[in-house]
Amino acid sequence: MKVKIKKDLYQDFTDQVIKQMEDNNMNWTKPFTTTILNGHHNIVSKKPYQGMNCFNIGLSVYKNGFKSNEWATFNQWFQLGGGIKEGKKIINPSKYTVKGKGTQILYWNIKEYEDKTNKDEKVKIPFLKYFVVFNADQVEGYETKEIETKEIDDWKAHFKTDTFVENTKADIQINNKAFYSPSADYIGMPPKEDFKGDKENTKEQYYYSTLLHELTHWSGHTSRCNRDLKNRFGSKAYAMEELVAEIGSAFLCSHLGVTKAPTPNHGRYLNNWLEVLKEDKKAIFKAFSLSKTSSEYLLELDQTETKEEEVA
Repeated sequence: MKVKIKKDLYQDFTDQVIKQMEDNNMNWTKPFTTTILNGHHNIVSKKPYQGMNCFNIGLSVYKNGFKSNEWATFNQWFQLGGGIKEGKKIINPSKYTVKGKGTQILYWNIKEYEDKTNKDEKVKIPFLKYFVVFNADQVEGYETKEIETKEIDDWKAHFKTDTFVENTKADIQINNKAFYSPSADYIGMPPKEDFKGDKENTKEQYYYSTLLHELTHWSGHTSRCNRDLKNRFGSKAYAMEELVAEIGSAFLCSHLGVTKAPTPNHGRYLNNWLEVLKEDKKAIFKAFSLSKTSSEYLLELDQTETKEEEVA
């Protein structure tokens, strides 16, 4: 009799992130940004993948070299005329067959239990679940649509980012280093010309990646997203906030069309992040959740400003 081992989704996802950090060091967020920039989505719902699933999808693209941005579950492919191939045998013969290993998509579900202290009330407990999707490149006989490679217009992306940052109304002051001061509630930033490019990234990419990192910190002020920002360097709480800011920067860069570059202190933070993730398998989930809240808050500020200008 086979004993079914319960899958630890928290640990599985955390292990993937840790491996990506250890193997790719400074560029560990690349799978996350690739998914957003290239519009990976479910072929049936047309909805783009978000949050943690951007990372899962992007990592699968990197490992397998997928060219398509279309995904679906096996049942969805079957409804579209697909079947699954096992060796030489085709189950549910159809127009095309699905093969290869699928990619996990994580989602939250809610279980309701009767409240023992109050029978008229229900206790709602969220728990993590997953389903498996396959890229269109794994489907034999299906004509995949390759991602249209568009040249990034750096000038437009930089102008869009400058406008976005301006619309947040954040207090940004010229300084010789990049930081956010929670007590004085302002961002210190060196001028753009002080940043230096290299073989990997331009000085503009380093500048905007750093600026959006600090802007994510700014969003955590008590008057905004209200995160705990009073932590010393080297502490776990400090490392967590830096992780939130780096993921937030990656998301915003992708949204604004700016190529994400590592922030100046990335290498210094990496070991602290790894330590936190190895000790707490749920830490990365919290970091993604907080960065999502932060990014949505900042994007809403930009949209609110745009709406006000349109009315005026």
